[in-house]
Parts: sequence; C-alpha cells; structure tokens
Amino acid sequence: MVVSHGYRIVVKGRLSDRLGSAFGGLTLERRSGETVLRGASERVRLETVLDRLRALNIELVRVDADE
Repeated sequence: MVVSHGYRIVVKGRLSDRLGSAFGGLTLERRSGETVLRGASERVRLETVLDRLRALNIELVRVDADE
C-alpha cells in the first residue's frame, strides 16, 4: 500500500521558471530569498526531489509535512 503525503520543501533563493520546471508536478511559491516547492508526493518522489536539488547545487533550508 502506497500512502501519499504532502511536503513543503523550502530552498534558498528564488528559482526561475526554467529551473523550477525540473520539479514537474510541484508548485513553486517564491518568497523573499527563498522558494517553496509544494505538492502531494510519495516517499520515493520526495527522495528524488532531494537528489535533484543536490545535483543542481540548490541549498535546502527545510522539509515539512504539508497536511
């Protein structure tokens, strides 16, 4: 059984639309000095997003459950 959860992934800086497109399926909310990626996600998907952030050298600020 796969259980879906929502996540808020906060990264340092304001991601452009082009860079944000690397995270298809997640919405981007740009704030002063940071971007929030948000969306329903399975655990494997979250790990994939975090791996992609590392590969793109984007600094992770925090990950929260988004209920």
